[in-house]
Amino acid sequence: MQINNLSIQPNWRLVDAQGQQLHTRLLALLGAIEQHRKLTRAAEECGLSYRLAWNILLEADTFFGAPVAQKERGRGARLTQLGQVLLQANQRIDARLHTQMESLAMELNAEVHKVLSDQAQVLTIYASHGYAVALIPKHLPEFQTELHYHGSEDALMALHAGSCRIAGFTVPLHHKITSQTQRYDSLVDRSDTRVLGFIKRQVGFMLAPGKAQSWKGIESIASQNLRFINRQPRSGTRELFDELLLEAKTEAASIKGYDQYEYTHTAIAAQVATGMADVGFGMQAAAARFNLDFIPATEDVYLWAYKVDTEADKDIQNFVQMLRSTDFQNEVNALPGYECHRSGMLIDYQNLIR
Repeated sequence: MQINNLSIQPNWRLVDAQGQQLHTRLLALLGAIEQHRKLTRAAEECGLSYRLAWNILLEADTFFGAPVAQKERGRGARLTQLGQVLLQANQRIDARLHTQMESLAMELNAEVHKVLSDQAQVLTIYASHGYAVALIPKHLPEFQTELHYHGSEDALMALHAGSCRIAGFTVPLHHKITSQTQRYDSLVDRSDTRVLGFIKRQVGFMLAPGKAQSWKGIESIASQNLRFINRQPRSGTRELFDELLLEAKTEAASIKGYDQYEYTHTAIAAQVATGMADVGFGMQAAAARFNLDFIPATEDVYLWAYKVDTEADKDIQNFVQMLRSTDFQNEVNALPGYECHRSGMLIDYQNLIR
């Protein structure tokens, strides 16, 4: 029986004190106007008639008491400052919630498949966030994939506790983080855990377009009083940034926003793109998604771990074959700053980190 997957998407409800509610397509329309600068094209992309799109904008103008877009001669249109604020807020919310919604949708699909199919096969993966990781469900159609985004250490702890079948984690390629190595050692024991290669990724600093010209290195964050947005504690990216600070002899206390963090590279990039932060640290692919300047700093390697006693199981074998497949690797290699590196091949993890 073929079962369609369900998706979960957040949707704003803009309601005033009198209960008046704006059209649910307003934010999508604003995004299309920003992209095309023509109301006709924006309406078409959103599946709206020109008249309905015009009325949605008029309703918003009345609702806020100020215009959200300027309609120009020849049916051109551009967002006002208010329209930009609404659109940017939507981008930040989408970036922050996307992975959570994706994970919830996968959990829901797994439960639905269990009920509707006697042969539903569920593969539970805990993994550090990454754009290549998000491609996995597409390339494993025979399994209902439950993908949970967590920091590297939390993912390995979940594998150790039996909460998942596979854990994805990152390790710096050119830096040794002693505290991280010591913690990973207890979670990645060669006697009961296998480690697979996956990718190398470009990691660096994301800045608003044109801001890279004044960048003088990691010290610029403090010296130029830039607002920084960090990754969450215990994530591999956070620990790598801390190591770069240590090497640059820069105190975390001198970084404005060091204690402000997000859980994904996408959310980091969205904060910079919408002006909520001046600089973030993360993946080149996230910077490219928001057309940000990107300054490479180093590389990390993304690895997969699973338990030895599951090695012959069908889900593990299919996962390994997927990592080795040409179609999957081609799609991963097309991501900015990503390169497959011994994907699906067994790695001697202990030698890698020494």
